[in-house]
Amino acid sequence: MSNNNNTDIKDCCGAFAEIGSIIQPDDTELSFPISFDSQLAADEKRSELEAYVNEQFDEEVTIDFTAQGENAYLVTLQFTCTAEKMIFEMNLRHLMA
Repeated sequence: MSNNNNTDIKDCCGAFAEIGSIIQPDDTELSFPISFDSQLAADEKRSELEAYVNEQFDEEVTIDFTAQGENAYLVTLQFTCTAEKMIFEMNLRHLMA
């Protein structure tokens, strides 16, 4: 994530957020590792993630699975905008369950 010094701290209901460090217009790539007990489980999760991305986002999202060993991948997604990346990240815990 790119981060410059133009942050703006906002207070809402006692919670603070540094807005400039959360949303950057060029922050559109997300990478994370996944690993499984079997190749079948890894292939199923890959298919599930691809289907979710194709269903949820109108704009094209590039998704790449790079093998990192037996039954392990580095997943890299390239979104068209930061908001799409953030939406995906918010759902990632549910998707990986």
